Amino acid sequence: MVHGKQGLRLEALKFGVYLSIPIIASFTFNEPKVQRFCADYFQFLAYPANPNVNLKEQFEELQRKRQIEKEQMERYADEVRKMRESAKETRRLREEALLVAENENRGWLKWLRFRRKQSSSDV
Repeated sequence: MVHGKQGLRLEALKFGVYLSIPIIASFTFNEPKVQRFCADYFQFLAYPANPNVNLKEQFEELQRKRQIEKEQMERYADEVRKMRESAKETRRLREEALLVAENENRGWLKWLRFRRKQSSSDV
């Protein structure tokens, strides 16, 4: 803790900041234009278009939309699953091809770049 005049100035500055931030915020966000913008942008309130609107139809429409979205998500998940399976198959085939290539290059004299001739039984 700071003593003396510096400590008093520091405390006065902190007190001023603590008071000024809420006061400035209340003046800034109390404007009708700002409140309207925030309500429209963040959609805090959603009023029905007309009080005579049949809410049952709106709920059914929402249910249809959600069902369509659910079906689309299921189709997307199936496509992703199929792509993953095909990628696994491709990786497996590549690994097999690499193993075959390694087996062809094996031999005692590999460092001399000698290769075994393929016999009719290897083909």
